[in-house]
This record gives sequence, C-alpha cells and structure tokens, in this order.
Amino acid sequence: MNEVLETIYNRRSVRSYKDEQISDDVIKEILKAGFHAANGVNMQALRFAVVSDKDKLKSYSDKGKKLYLEHMAASGYRNEYLENKLKSDMSIFFNAPTVIFVFADKTAVTALEDASLAMGNMMLAAKSMGLGTCWIGFAAMLGNDKDFVKDTRSEGTKHLATLIIGHPTKESGPSERGEVQILSWVK
Repeated sequence: MNEVLETIYNRRSVRSYKDEQISDDVIKEILKAGFHAANGVNMQALRFAVVSDKDKLKSYSDKGKKLYLEHMAASGYRNEYLENKLKSDMSIFFNAPTVIFVFADKTAVTALEDASLAMGNMMLAAKSMGLGTCWIGFAAMLGNDKDFVKDTRSEGTKHLATLIIGHPTKESGPSERGEVQILSWVK
C-alpha cells in the first residue's frame, strides 16, 4: 500500500503519553509540515507557539477548562458529562509533553481552513515519525485569555487550533470506519 495512504488510514487520536520530551528538531520538522499545508491565496498567515513547560501547560489546562465551561454556560449548551470532565482534575492536554498552538494573523483570508489543513499535515507527519497527536477542542477559548496571549506572543492573531503531541504509551490500531457515504456523483 502507498506509504501516505497507510499513514492516513492508521492515524488515530492519542490521549495517553509517555513522560518523554520530543526533540526540538522533530518539533521543527512537524511545524514545517504544518506550514507547508495549502493556504488561501498563499498568504502564509499561520503562526505557531510551542509549549513544553509542565507548569505552563497545567495553568493553560486549568484556564482552558474554566473558559470552556463559561462559554458553555453563556451559549446555553448543557452536557453533564462534559461539565463533569471539565470540573475534574484532568488535564485537557492529557499530560502530553508538548502542545502546539496554531494562530492566524488578521490578514488571513481563509484562517480556519488554513489551520485545519496545517493540523492535518502535522498529525500525519507526527504519525509517520511514530508519535501520537490529538486536536484539543477544549483549548479553543484560550485565545480570549490575556495572559495566554501575552505568553504565546500571539497579539494581533486568532487562536484557531491546539495540537498535543508525544510518544504514545501504547500503539493502537486504526479506528473502525464504515463505508464512504457518497451523496451524489454527477458525471
């Protein structure tokens, strides 16, 4: 099978990591893969912040949970399971040794699309290197926290995505997928 397709079919979200840091060179290569994703009008408007400091990650996790709960309450969305998880002592980063925050500057024409493509590239690059990743939606509100913005030097940008990355505690196979659902095929 084609190596790229094999990586795509075998990638899955990882939520359990060894307490082992990834080298800066590997992180830079993964960031490069993200930056080389297709982007609207070739504006190359994505920016990245990498955090591997455990104390900072705990602080961001605590802030992220609080902000997400506030967002849920303000929007009127209720989910008892999520609320209980966010009120627990769990880390939204699942104790991954490294977190990559993805931002776009204000000039980006297709910021969300650009960030999504970059995240996909980074997840696949990491998988091809034997690493695990997971897109962390609970961190979405961190861009509203002035201390986070200051720490990540992300003033004038929009926080769009968060990727945890590390060495998985165990290797898992691909998740089961059904057949592709094609609604129409106009020829």
